[in-house]
Amino acid sequence: MLLKKVWLLCIVMSLAGLIALLLFAFFIEPSSFEVTRHEIHGKLNRPNLKIVQLSDLHLKKVGNRERTLVDQVLDLQPDLLVLSGDMIDHAEAMPVLADFLNLLSPIPVVAVPGNWEHWSEVNFSILKTLFETRPNGHFLLNEHWTFTKGGRSILLTGLDDFTAGQPDLRLLDSVAEARSLVDVAVLIQHSPGFFESPDIDRRGNGQRFDLCLSGHTHGGQVSFWGWAPFTPPGSGRFVAGFFDAPMCRLYVSRGLGTSVLPLRLGSKPEIAAFDL
Repeated sequence: MLLKKVWLLCIVMSLAGLIALLLFAFFIEPSSFEVTRHEIHGKLNRPNLKIVQLSDLHLKKVGNRERTLVDQVLDLQPDLLVLSGDMIDHAEAMPVLADFLNLLSPIPVVAVPGNWEHWSEVNFSILKTLFETRPNGHFLLNEHWTFTKGGRSILLTGLDDFTAGQPDLRLLDSVAEARSLVDVAVLIQHSPGFFESPDIDRRGNGQRFDLCLSGHTHGGQVSFWGWAPFTPPGSGRFVAGFFDAPMCRLYVSRGLGTSVLPLRLGSKPEIAAFDL
C-alpha cells in the first residue's frame, strides 16, 4: 500500500514538473530576452562602433513583448541595427514590420531576407521601399552598402537567403577591391549552412570579412545545455554562437521569435551587440 502511494506521488510530481516546464517554455522563456555582448577588434586607434543584430523576429503584432524588445535595443544605443532575415512570416504582416521599425527610429537599419520572406511570397520591391523610405534604412538583396559614422566606415554585404533564395557569390569576390577603403567588412547571410557549401570552400579561406552574421537556427529553439535535437534545413552544422568559417568569423544568433511551435526551452531569445 505504501509503495503504491509512493508511485502515485512520483507520477503526480512528474506531471506537475512537466506542466511547469511546458508553461515556462510557452509563456516565460520566449519573452526572456538575453543581451549578448561581443568585441570585434579591427584597425587600431579608430573610434568604436556598435552593431546590434536582431534575427528571426517572426513578427505577428507589435505588443508588450515587442515594445520591451525595442526598449532594450534603444538602451544599447547602437550605431547600426542589423535585421538578419525572417522578419515576418506573411506578406500581410508588412504593416506590423513598419510599426516595429517606426519604434526603432532614428537608428539606421540594414536588413536581408530570410527563408520566410521567400516562402510567404513577400513582394521584395515593397519590402525594399519600406526600408529605404526611412532615413538610413537599407534592404540588401545581393548588394553592398557602406555605412559611415564618426570617421569610421563599415562595408556591409547582404546576400539573399541560402535556404530559399539565390545568393550572388560574385559579391564575395568583389569585396577585396573595397576592403582597403573601409575599416570593417561585415557579411550578412540568413542561413548559416551557406558557410559550409562547396561554392564557399572553393573560394578559399582568406579572411575577407571581419564578421559574418547569420540566424535561422533559433539556437534549436529547444536546447539541452547547448545541444539542439533539431535545427531547420539550411542550418548546416551550426546552432548558435561563434564559429570559424571560410572567409570570416561567423556569429549565429539564436534569434528572437519562434517557428512551428510558439515555445523556447534552453534557447533564450537573443539581442546580439557587437562593439567594433
